[in-house]
Amino acid sequence: MLLNSQEQGSARKHDPDFIQTEITVTPKAKFVISIDPILMKIFSCFVVKTDVYKDRPRCRPCRYRKCIALGMHQHKSTDSEASSSPGPDTHPRQQSKKSMAVAVVQKPLVTQAHIDSRLIQQMLALHHTRREVYLTINICEDPSFLDLVLEGSNLSKYKRPQPIEWEKTERKLKPWGSLGVLLIVEIVKAMSFYEELLLSDRVILLKNVAFKSHHLSIAFDSFMAKKGRVLAPNGEEMFPDQLFQIAECYDIIMDLLTSPMQPLLELNLTEHEYLLLNMIMICNPALSRLSPSGQEILSKEQQVYAKLLLQVCMMKDAREGPARYGKILAIIEKLERQKDVTNRVVHTLRRKWKPDFHFSEVLTEACRLDHNKSLYMKTEIQDF
Repeated sequence: MLLNSQEQGSARKHDPDFIQTEITVTPKAKFVISIDPILMKIFSCFVVKTDVYKDRPRCRPCRYRKCIALGMHQHKSTDSEASSSPGPDTHPRQQSKKSMAVAVVQKPLVTQAHIDSRLIQQMLALHHTRREVYLTINICEDPSFLDLVLEGSNLSKYKRPQPIEWEKTERKLKPWGSLGVLLIVEIVKAMSFYEELLLSDRVILLKNVAFKSHHLSIAFDSFMAKKGRVLAPNGEEMFPDQLFQIAECYDIIMDLLTSPMQPLLELNLTEHEYLLLNMIMICNPALSRLSPSGQEILSKEQQVYAKLLLQVCMMKDAREGPARYGKILAIIEKLERQKDVTNRVVHTLRRKWKPDFHFSEVLTEACRLDHNKSLYMKTEIQDF
């Protein structure tokens, strides 16, 4: 640090703790040595003529003296420390308020991704419940859709299978189809939007979507099991072996069991795509005779699942995402054909196997069997 003769004198006067020795190097510059008597260390700096209060000194003692000269206070906490720590004069109640303010936890941010993930988890839970109960369900009741709407939840009852020998009943075989539709009804009744619908809208909804949802579900189950056609949940055939020995019955039964699996195999449908497609099909606001409130409720639900399905398709392949989305939605129209095929199966079984073959109430209502009976009788007569 540069010190002229006057500055040196003032330094000696104001800094008695330091011993300074001057060594003349040139007529214009001096080498100043500062000795700390306490630490017995020698600090030196080679300087040019400058002002000690304007320029930054090179050695630490000189910098320290400059800071003291400019008003630095020793043992003074910083502003952040002073603001965070309470002073001795601070009232205890004020201290507690400050500590409480620091301990406040912000509410976690809920994004659309969280909502979508929660929807997927809810659908997965219902899907797993349906699979588990479908494996054990065994009841001989034959309710209508109106009866099911007026009743409470039957899931607990379906989880307790009844010992039934189906060969000794009027049905002659276990009705996997009607049992599956009954189970889909209970799954829909467990959905959040169902309670918002009017009773009349509930009947219309279940009558129109439960059958198709059942066929989509059992087709996906068999697809995941790597089967070529729809099988019962226990891995056995849906129909008894003797029906496959009848040529006409064999053809129509195979059509019923293989048709819903073809688009799943072609698209290699994923589980999330299946779940979202099923919800889009269930939340159908275009059903006839729905009330305006029912249409609005179902429309909002369907838009949520349709948007999420498109996102899934785009994440899988951004270029082919829209085309895949359209192909997946087209499965709904293909499932509509299952009603016609089911009608043909019933009439064929009655004509070739059991004239009094029993058809459950829910399947009769869903497939409108009585309404189309004469039409299919004429078609079968023309085939001979």
